[in-house]
Amino acid sequence: MPKLNNTQKTIRNSAVSVIAQICTVLLQYINRRVFVCFLDIEYLGYHSLFGSVFSLLSIAELGISSIFGFQLYKEIVNDNKDEIGKLMYIYKWMYRIVALTVLLLGVICYFFLPFFVKDASVDWDYLHIVYWLQLASVVFGYFLNYKRTLFIASQQEYKCVQVDLTVSAVIQVVQLVTLYLWRNYIIYLCVQLSTSVISNIVISIKYNKSFPGLNKKYDVSMEYIKSRNMFADLRDVLIHRISYAIYGGVDNVVISAVCGVRMVALYGNYFVIQKGVMQILFYKLLDPVQATIGNIVYSDRSKEDLWAQFRMFDVFSFFFATYIGIGFYVFFQPFIQVWMGKEYLLSETFVALLSITLYFWAVWEIVYKYRCVFGDYKQDRWMMVLSAVLNVAVSIPGAKMWGISGVQLGTLIAFFPIAYGRIRFVIKNYFNQSIKRFVMRHLGLFVIVVLEAVICKYLCDRFEVSVLGFAERTLVILAFPTLINCVLFSQNRDYRRLLNYMHTILNRYVLRIKEK
Repeated sequence: MPKLNNTQKTIRNSAVSVIAQICTVLLQYINRRVFVCFLDIEYLGYHSLFGSVFSLLSIAELGISSIFGFQLYKEIVNDNKDEIGKLMYIYKWMYRIVALTVLLLGVICYFFLPFFVKDASVDWDYLHIVYWLQLASVVFGYFLNYKRTLFIASQQEYKCVQVDLTVSAVIQVVQLVTLYLWRNYIIYLCVQLSTSVISNIVISIKYNKSFPGLNKKYDVSMEYIKSRNMFADLRDVLIHRISYAIYGGVDNVVISAVCGVRMVALYGNYFVIQKGVMQILFYKLLDPVQATIGNIVYSDRSKEDLWAQFRMFDVFSFFFATYIGIGFYVFFQPFIQVWMGKEYLLSETFVALLSITLYFWAVWEIVYKYRCVFGDYKQDRWMMVLSAVLNVAVSIPGAKMWGISGVQLGTLIAFFPIAYGRIRFVIKNYFNQSIKRFVMRHLGLFVIVVLEAVICKYLCDRFEVSVLGFAERTLVILAFPTLINCVLFSQNRDYRRLLNYMHTILNRYVLRIKEK
């Protein structure tokens, strides 16, 4: 069989990941809907809340995966097996230290649970069991999860995805059965938490078979670690991790403390939809691109060639983000209504703010992909600190004044320092291009997307909340913004390059199918 090039590897990884995630998300939706038929949705609120607490504890990970990820790209391109082995050996021992640190922090946080949980309606002994179960799952994950990194960096992520899909599908079916038979949340949770444990064990076995030469013990000195500048990287990434843990983990904590844990559960419904769709159309589709970018950036291609490629990806990101933002804005409420019921709906203001946040995440995701392959986390660390401070400063008073919409407003405002730091790093520092021109162009495009969203919402609100209504909404979202955006970019050279690129990829894929 002929060797796959970077493009073909990316297609394969993306295709497998997307198909797997679609199946997983469908099972998750069924699971959550059946759950509220047998148990109070407030239990899901506690699960989300404790998940946010452990997200804050993830600062102990220090961003080690990011550091080793970008260091692996160069060694993989050069096929330097000895260096890859040394890096993975260090990685393994660092993650074992992280696991013990998270366990210690988790024990300390246990004594502060009354500050996180407002007006608990279940027995505290019950909540304590839930907390310890989730903590045990998180800690155990650190012992084996590191092995995924090499599969991802070497563009073999599909192997991990296949395992995750199989295990997740089986576990979720078992969850539904246990829920029906015993209607006990502790049993349900134990089954759920076993998913990552089982997946990591299977992937660990695959790792040992796929990379047998890396299982030996390597002689790694402190001088070697210093020569790779790991301590400086750890210091800078630690600032990133602390800041992002606060930025990403504070929402559920604030909602629980100010609005109550039931509101956390209602927010969790929207988050499950957001996470599921974004995993399919966002992370699983685009994550393999990062490994491709890493292999390209560390090759001998010229900066001009790379800038042209980036501009092409940027056009793709705009089209992609348009569907993401408008799609969520139009579909959130009717989907929640059909899936869970009208009593689980949150305000239209919250939906609009969440959709805008997701649009900006999507449109600048390609910037983040480029940013990740370079390392050098010193460049934008203070922007991350500013984002964490802003989220806390806006979300707490915002929750008191406007409820959950105020919390989402804080999340949206706090994202812009993160985005600016990444844009400055990639656009100015690496490509030596104008930040102002790049940002102003995207703000102009955002105004167009807002107009498209308002029109699409007006048209789609006239449709019934039914299967036919969902089909009609889908047609509007796919047709109207596509028509406007294609006309808008018709004379753009990067847009034409994107069309040629996609045409080339399609031809390669068709030829490969015919070869088989």
